[in-house]
Amino acid sequence: MMHVKAYHRPQTLEEALRLLQSEDTVPLAGGQQLLGDKQREAKAVVDLQALGLDRIEMEGERLRIGAMVRLQQLVNTFYGGAFLAEAAHRDGPLTYRNAVTVGGAIVTHDPLSCLLLGLLVLDAEVEVQRSDGARTVALDQLVVDPAHWVQRGLVTAVMVPLQMGGTAMTVVARTPRDRPTVAVAARVVRRGEACAEVRLAWGGVAPYPLRAYAVERALSGQTLEDANIEAAVDRAAEALQPRSDFRGSAEYRRAMLGVLTRRALWEAWSKAA
Repeated sequence: MMHVKAYHRPQTLEEALRLLQSEDTVPLAGGQQLLGDKQREAKAVVDLQALGLDRIEMEGERLRIGAMVRLQQLVNTFYGGAFLAEAAHRDGPLTYRNAVTVGGAIVTHDPLSCLLLGLLVLDAEVEVQRSDGARTVALDQLVVDPAHWVQRGLVTAVMVPLQMGGTAMTVVARTPRDRPTVAVAARVVRRGEACAEVRLAWGGVAPYPLRAYAVERALSGQTLEDANIEAAVDRAAEALQPRSDFRGSAEYRRAMLGVLTRRALWEAWSKAA
């Protein structure tokens, strides 16, 4: 566990941002990352619980999810099979979902997070508050290097546009209760018998959740056919360098990527009807 010398619980966002400008001071949300960091020593932690960042609200044509919303809160709010509820539920057991926050999941950019994959195919954007002002960053940019975008600031919310189309999530794991070895999320908007729009995200094949832009471009405007999917995935997978670990070899991950992508796209296509 990280060794902490001081604890702060600010009542305003401005106070929290001021505290975070001090060196070796880190935000405390769900605490999972800090509990697991045995090497780092921090001067202080800044507890975010009193900042009112734990709400889920509608803002016009988008859903605003506060950074302190717990994953289980997403499951409870969208209970009944909704895509975000399914994605959040897949990220871990109940004890984990009751601790981990949406903001924490974004900043740690876990490559196996089904929630992040789901948010990616929904074109989510992230609100970041820093001492030099607020900005909105597309999630697919932020997950590549969260530290670059946050820089002693805070992720305060994620905005999810109300999107058209069908969505699907497919995973492969060692056991039904284990974390995914490979995971794929897809969203398809149909126009007649063609894909008007395709969104695809891959987990477990890169150091962070990955948008499969090349596959999206190859399939958008086309009819959905297995041969087209396989060709597009094979070309995109050539540039990937997935690691081998106890969950599966690099070769296995590449093979499963094609299988899961095909399944996710066809499921999303059927739901889009």
